[in-house]
Amino acid sequence: MLLRLLLIFNVVSLLSGCLSEPPTLLRIGTNIWPGYEPFYLAREYQWFQSEQIRLVEFGSAVDVMDALRQGRLEGGGLTLDEALMLTAEGIDLTVVLVCDQSEGADVVMAKPEIQQLKDLQGKRIAAETSAVGALMLESTLQAAGMTMDDIQLVSLEPREQLQAFEHNQLDAAVTFEPYKSRLARMGAHVLFSSKELPGQILDVLVVRTDALERHQQALRYLIGAYFQAREEILQANNNVLDILNRRLHLTRPELLNAYDGLILPTLEENRSWLDTPPGRLHGRAVALADLMYRQGLASSPDANIRTTAELLPVPRS
Repeated sequence: MLLRLLLIFNVVSLLSGCLSEPPTLLRIGTNIWPGYEPFYLAREYQWFQSEQIRLVEFGSAVDVMDALRQGRLEGGGLTLDEALMLTAEGIDLTVVLVCDQSEGADVVMAKPEIQQLKDLQGKRIAAETSAVGALMLESTLQAAGMTMDDIQLVSLEPREQLQAFEHNQLDAAVTFEPYKSRLARMGAHVLFSSKELPGQILDVLVVRTDALERHQQALRYLIGAYFQAREEILQANNNVLDILNRRLHLTRPELLNAYDGLILPTLEENRSWLDTPPGRLHGRAVALADLMYRQGLASSPDANIRTTAELLPVPRS
């Protein structure tokens, strides 16, 4: 009887120890966006170990942010403003990779009859509640010589805009791929794009700072695989394009056009963005945090986000 009790006690102690240990799996969440596709291409080619790393697909960046808040992810792909929103809430994040820089991938799409920026006067324009949405809309209105008082703002996520546009509930929308191409199929055209805002819209891979050391090796594998996949995407062979389209669902010309509007930074460019003291990303974060504060998207203009270039692959000599 005593032996049995001792065995039960040892089993319970072992289970309790297992439950209290931090998870060994690195969980990375993203929404659908061409700049995050190198991760999924790398997964398809098994360039990292699935036992160490799990990519978790979400319907929107809002879902990714919620999962990071709740501790259901160790890291995720976010726009820089979304990362700043989380750090403003007290979530300690570190940027470990700049995935892409939008140079035309973020756009304002409009109905065919709206041919000039000044035609937006009084129109219904959809945008999501984010600093990127605010930046795109503010820049568009400035170029048109207008203010927010001159339009009807409709708060909708890009995936929600499609149905609203189809039912004639919108005149224009701030959006991005793959929704940009789907709106184009409905007759919408590009009126303004992030090409007018070089270097201002970035997508980054963030990791909860308390998970960095625990998942250092897995992050090195993941980031190394990202750069390997980046090279494959830039070559744009048919097999790679077919794999990308399993998630993006674009035509071949639409897919190629989507990457024409994106800069996928090189390893050297990433090092320039992330190196401290402080890399280029710090300056961009400060400017973006100020915009978010002015737009009422943040309670403070402070940009409390960490960066590290330590997990980037070592260049080959």
